[in-house]
Amino acid sequence: MNMVKRIMGRPRQEECSPQDNALGLMHLRRLFTELCHPPRHMTQKEQEEKLYMMLPVFNRVFGNAPPSTMIEKFSDLLQFTTQVSRLMVTEIRRRASNKSTEAASRAIVQFLEINQSEEASRGWMLLTTINLLASSGQKTVDCMTTMSVPSTLVKCLYLFFDLPHVPEVASGAQNELPLAERRALLQKVFVQILVKLCSFVSPAEELAQKDDLQLLFSAITSWCPPYNLPWRKSAGEVLMTISRHGLSVNVVKYIHEKECLSTCVQNMQQSDDLSPLEIVEMFAGLSCFLKDSSDVSQTLLDDFRIWQGYNFLFDLLLRLEQAKEAESKDALKDLVNLITSLTTYGVNELKPAGVTTGAPFLLPGFAVPQPAGKGHNVRNIQAFSVLQNAFLKAKTSYLAQIILDAILNIYIADNANYFILESQHTLSQFAEK
Repeated sequence: MNMVKRIMGRPRQEECSPQDNALGLMHLRRLFTELCHPPRHMTQKEQEEKLYMMLPVFNRVFGNAPPSTMIEKFSDLLQFTTQVSRLMVTEIRRRASNKSTEAASRAIVQFLEINQSEEASRGWMLLTTINLLASSGQKTVDCMTTMSVPSTLVKCLYLFFDLPHVPEVASGAQNELPLAERRALLQKVFVQILVKLCSFVSPAEELAQKDDLQLLFSAITSWCPPYNLPWRKSAGEVLMTISRHGLSVNVVKYIHEKECLSTCVQNMQQSDDLSPLEIVEMFAGLSCFLKDSSDVSQTLLDDFRIWQGYNFLFDLLLRLEQAKEAESKDALKDLVNLITSLTTYGVNELKPAGVTTGAPFLLPGFAVPQPAGKGHNVRNIQAFSVLQNAFLKAKTSYLAQIILDAILNIYIADNANYFILESQHTLSQFAEK
């Protein structure tokens, strides 16, 4: 149970001695040579059995080693990665084939969860091996991507939204983890793997190529039972990792052509099962994607506008204003902060308008300030208009005050912002209200 204790934050057992490690490495090499160059023809089942024999050895040798040492000590690492990846994909497909989504999700989870012991749990051992391999660098990740590991795991993640509730039952054997803890442990390792993989570009491109990237956008904005919320949060973590590391030209093109932002906005708008608080949390994840994508392309921000994203935010502000939940005020403040940040997203820098003749700030020698730089100056007028229009429609002093504070902060953040926004006539409209 060493791996379980390590992941769950319990004290580590003693690591293998250098001698044991060297012997384990020799054994690993010998087993892999026998797999690749068998003395006789091996059936697929025999090959899989041989590979399963190697997994505990690999974990013992490299479980506590720096990831960089894997390729140094085990020259067949990439071939091994290919074999392990193929086995993982095959096992998952076997359990998903010709089943309902709930039956498939249960079968996959039962295979992947740890049981009475780590080494006796084949699926868990396979998963922990994949987790180790995902840490060892781009070449290994590219191997896993070629074997469809990212898209297979994302399909699983989407299926896990249909998992039944984990009953609260006592564990059987004395050293056996309760079912709820096993599920939490699986969820933790599962998302670790996907985050590690998606820290590189190739998995995001594979998800786009296999048409599975849209599953993540659907997942982060879909209702799921409360007991499966960790899986939705996992989908959000994966998507944010892709937004930071995987936004290649092909990925942005895919998101645009598949209208992924339209899916998100529609899901958040139309679901009667989502609370306003949940929707704010969903938009927080989506806003990270808009921010990161705006560093390389205006396309997704344009999509958000085309699919009525700003109208949705305006409606959500007014809806939250009337919400009765205790947390609604905090959620409203969070949403205003998110929209305030959204005002700075955009590829193109907006220039201040020229000084109007007769304006009160027309002083001798006065020069209109120029934008100080990305992150401070307004680049998204539509987002600012959401705040302005929500203030004009606000029915409570609370919403009006936090919007005023937000707009004040926008003006303070960059001296050029007042002049960029001059055509919005914000102050005069506010004064009339």
